[in-house]
Amino acid sequence: MIKTRKGRGRASVTFTLDPGVGAQTAAVCGEWNDWSAGADVMDRDAEGGFSLNVALDAGRAYRFRYLLDDQRWENDWAADAYLPNSFGGDDSVVDLTALVQAAPPTAKKASTEKGPTKTTRKAAAATTKPARKTAK
Repeated sequence: MIKTRKGRGRASVTFTLDPGVGAQTAAVCGEWNDWSAGADVMDRDAEGGFSLNVALDAGRAYRFRYLLDDQRWENDWAADAYLPNSFGGDDSVVDLTALVQAAPPTAKKASTEKGPTKTTRKAAAATTKPARKTAK
C-alpha cells in the first residue's frame, strides 16, 4: 500500500494485491465507500495481481478489506493496523493521520539592523548586572 499527500486535505492510496491471491476479480471495500463491492473494483495486471488508486480524506484512519471473486474476504497484510470486526475477524486499517497537510511555518522577518536590537541589548545588560542586596 502506497500513501501520498495530494494537498487540500486529501491523500492518494494505492492498494495492491499479489498474484498469489489466486482471484479473478478483486475490490477494495471500506468505510469510505460503505463497504460497497462495486465502488472500488481493482484493475488486474498481466501477472494476475491487482491494484487501485483511491483518493481519501487525510487526517483519519479507515477500515477496509479486499473482496475476492465476490465471495472471499482478505486482509491487506501490509496494513497499518488491524481491528476486530463484528463478524469475528479483523479489518485492515489504512492510517492517513500523518498525511494531514500542516500549515506552512511562518517565515521570520529578516532584520535590516546591524548588531543586536535595543531590546536585545537591554536584556543582555540586565543579565550581566549583579543582583542588588535588599535590606532586611
